[in-house]
This record gives sequence, C-alpha cells and structure tokens, in this order.
Amino acid sequence: MAADGERAARAGPGPLLRVIRSWRALAREQRVCAIAAIALWLTMFLPWYSETPAGAIRKGETIVSSSLTAWGAFSWVEAAVLLVSVGVLALLFARGERRAFHLPGGDGFVIMAAGAWIALLVIYRMFDKSSERTTGLVITPGNDWGIFLALAAAIWLAYSGLQMRRAHRAEPALADDPTVHLRATRPERRSREPVAATPVAAAAPAVERRRERAPETVRDGAREHRGVTREDAEQLSFELPHETDER
Repeated sequence: MAADGERAARAGPGPLLRVIRSWRALAREQRVCAIAAIALWLTMFLPWYSETPAGAIRKGETIVSSSLTAWGAFSWVEAAVLLVSVGVLALLFARGERRAFHLPGGDGFVIMAAGAWIALLVIYRMFDKSSERTTGLVITPGNDWGIFLALAAAIWLAYSGLQMRRAHRAEPALADDPTVHLRATRPERRSREPVAATPVAAAAPAVERRRERAPETVRDGAREHRGVTREDAEQLSFELPHETDER
C-alpha cells in the first residue's frame, strides 16, 4: 500500500488535466490563436477539391462529380497546413505550462508569419490545377467550399498572431518553469591560509611606533629651543667689574 501511495504521489497529472490547466493559464489573445489553429486543422476534414469527369460519355452513363478532403489529396501544401496548426497548438500548450524558451521575434511574430505563409500556400493550391486522364475520361479538379474556409482560418491565424504580438506578453522566466531546477549558488569559502605580508602591511607597525614616539620628541625639542625664563635668570650669577677690582 505504501509503494502504491508513493507511485501515485510521484505520478503527474493526466494529459486532459494538463490541457485544461494550460488553457486556463493562457491569456485572451493566446486563446484566440489556439482557436484559430484548431479551426485550421478542422478544415482539413472538409471538402477542398472537386473532381468532374469530362469527355466521351457512353449511352446511359451519367457524370458524377466527387469531392476530396485535404487528406484525400494530400501533398506538401496540406502537410504544411497540418504542421503549422499542430505546431501552434504545441507552442501555446507549452506556454500554458510556463515553459521558458525564446523564439526569434517572439511568439506573436512566429504565429503571424506561419499564418501568412499558410494563406499563401492555400492560394497557390487554388490555382494549381492539373487534369488527370483515366480510361477514356479527363478528370478536371476544382475548388470546393472547404478550401475557402481553410484560407479564412489561415488569415485569422495570422491576424491573431499580430494581436498577440501587440500585447507584448513577456515570456516565462526560468524560475517559473517547472522543468528547470535552479541550484542555489553557495558563497565561496574563504581560504584559511595566511596571506603573505605585503611591504605596506609590514611597514605599518613601524609607522605606528613612530607616531607614538613623536610627542616625546616634540616635547624635548620644545625644551631645547625655548627662551630663558625668569626662573633661569635668577639662578644665574654675574660678577660685576667693581667687585673684581676690590678683590
């Protein structure tokens, strides 16, 4: 039982719960980008192309046109649409989980460029028509209503990326990323080895001793150079000239 409890504690939330948490953590413009990417992906299940046979028709046969989805006529253009829609959703899911990484130009610029690129590819696909010849018939491809919705979704994705760029949302920091474990830097230990005495440090005690002896020297010098006081004059004796003659 204890082992099962530890495993349950170590296990993270499920995929559905992670998606819900990521969606709640996104800003308004980020959610709009996610909805546009989902709409672009859903248009791939709609009829993009129509095929109409033309040519010699036998008696009793009727011309039947068929529709193809993006999956039915899958090419590098449809692959780019799928890659962009899934890539934008993965990017926003990572931002919702506070993953810290940087994209050139920012998230909004990347989404805007991706949406504009897909819009150009869809327009190219509309005019890229080639006839295919089968047994006695020529199949002429055309555009169906689904491809126009794909173009609208691509333009919407580019516009939502522009709005996201104008919002200037800051990217998550490394401290907010749950997958990054920051190690606390320990202060460097001071070396206990004695520091070699420099010439200035060695001369400091001698300078202090000189300062201590300085007052005594000044006092002695003052005594040497002071003038004759009255006390000194009284102690001195002078012999006058008449006293010398009497003797």
